[in-house]
Amino acid sequence: MFFLELLVFLLIMYFLIRPFYAVYLFVRPPRLRVSFFTPTNLGVTYEDVTLTSQDGVQLAGWYIPSRNKAAVILLHGHSGNRLGVVHHAEALVQAGYGVLMFDLRAHGSSGGRRFATSQAGVDDVLTAVAYLSKRPDVNPAGIGVMGVSVGGVFALHAAAQTVAIRAVAVDGISPAALADLPTTTSLWGRINIWQQRLMGQMARRYARQAPLPPNLEVVDKLGKRPLFLIATGTGGEAAMLTCLAAAAETAELWQIPQARHAQGWHERPDEYSHRLVAFFDGALVRQDNTRISLPALPEAAPEASPLLADEQEAETAVAVAYDATISMTGANFTAFLMVPLAFGLFWWPFYWLWGIWPFVPFFELSLSGTLTLLLVFALSILVHELLHAVGFWLVGRAPLRQIRFGFSWAGLAPFAHCGVPLRASAYRLTVLLPGMVMGIIPGLLGVALQLPLVVMWATLMLLAAGGDAAVLWAVRKVPGSAWVQDHPQKAGCQVLAE
Repeated sequence: MFFLELLVFLLIMYFLIRPFYAVYLFVRPPRLRVSFFTPTNLGVTYEDVTLTSQDGVQLAGWYIPSRNKAAVILLHGHSGNRLGVVHHAEALVQAGYGVLMFDLRAHGSSGGRRFATSQAGVDDVLTAVAYLSKRPDVNPAGIGVMGVSVGGVFALHAAAQTVAIRAVAVDGISPAALADLPTTTSLWGRINIWQQRLMGQMARRYARQAPLPPNLEVVDKLGKRPLFLIATGTGGEAAMLTCLAAAAETAELWQIPQARHAQGWHERPDEYSHRLVAFFDGALVRQDNTRISLPALPEAAPEASPLLADEQEAETAVAVAYDATISMTGANFTAFLMVPLAFGLFWWPFYWLWGIWPFVPFFELSLSGTLTLLLVFALSILVHELLHAVGFWLVGRAPLRQIRFGFSWAGLAPFAHCGVPLRASAYRLTVLLPGMVMGIIPGLLGVALQLPLVVMWATLMLLAAGGDAAVLWAVRKVPGSAWVQDHPQKAGCQVLAE
């Protein structure tokens, strides 16, 4: 009966609660403020830009002046900010292009409270095009747009509405409507389509904005203008962009099957930069192709103490190379794996040793005992986050003033956040610490000493560490010597460029 109830709970979580939560995070994305990087790290001057969209929303961004009379607008993906297109900006700036990169509405430092794949986002791109067309350093016939993920949707639809955009490049463009998704006959594929339709309807009601037409319907409006499509992976994204390339008259498709979504630049950085620059070189009207040389990295002080040397090295690792994060679906799935782990580590050994299941005394508690257990559980959650802070301090050697506590209303849980970079090896130990100290170790002791309430408490602590397990999975491929920055909103971290 217990496992049947658990199965029903998991089905309710996945098919009912998860879609509502996903829609909430899409329409009200967590704001990731710009930090650790400005275009001065590329050795160029820039201007802070504030664009005012047609509905009065303020869009914060940067503009790097053009040296060849051409400029490209860069649009990041969902839940990020303008730093998500830094690699693209660096390649284009070195080739002499002007670059305008701004935070999408409801993201970063831009205004707006709700986000949607709607005409409002397209209007923001058109506002950016109008800004570039008035710049004295830009030829109006030399304006292009590059969009990543949902930014690709806005780039494509904006180009379909104005001929002022002379070329479009998209990386892992998101579907604008269900018609963009590849057809499927599998049962799981049909369930996914049903969930996408449900979440689309909920997002439209919550965002209060009309959806855009499918990408397939607007791509032919580009006419003879060049279109560069970048597809990663071998699943639905590759199939969707293949169909999009077949519908476009002048599309160029580049597939990177070994890369994750929007991470092709990380897998093939040199080829990615070359193809991107070559595309805009052949598509936009330019005056020249002046290259900008980047400054050499500063050398560390020769007589610094080991601790000071580590701090100086961390301060140089300020550019975000890529995000080592996991999606909300993946995080939920990883957390659910704590249940069979607890069964294998605690429940089955306890039954094998003592002949009863550890949760049987749990159901025999009185009302006062149940309330006491709930109070202990709430206090344990606070201790869980305190152990993270201790790990940041002792293992990661982070200053105490850089460790802060808070409460996430989106996740309905407290959190501890470190504001300075750590080595990836120290970050892993810090993430692992509460699950070991409060979950695995007391659980095994409870099994050995026949303490069923301790086993159940350890089980709850192991389930509470499900988010930590998701973080460990997200950073599994990050080298231990790399510098990482604890992600303030997502499960995982930002890997910093040395």
